Amino acid sequence: MKRPNNELVREAVKAVTAHGFVPIVRNGGKHVKLSWTSGGRRHVLVISRSPSSQRARMKSRAVLRRLLNGNGGA
Repeated sequence: MKRPNNELVREAVKAVTAHGFVPIVRNGGKHVKLSWTSGGRRHVLVISRSPSSQRARMKSRAVLRRLLNGNGGA
């Protein structure tokens, strides 16, 4: 059974808030978009509503971590 994706969204919102940013969550189709502004620049993290595997969840967390650390998400 897949874990609900709401858990990933909650974790991401918590992390963005902990870094002092104001997150904006938008629902759209198969993905949830989490965005925030930092230094005049808009950052967007796209999270699947139903990640297919544990690896997909780990990748979403890693991309968020890179964005918050200033490495551009690459």
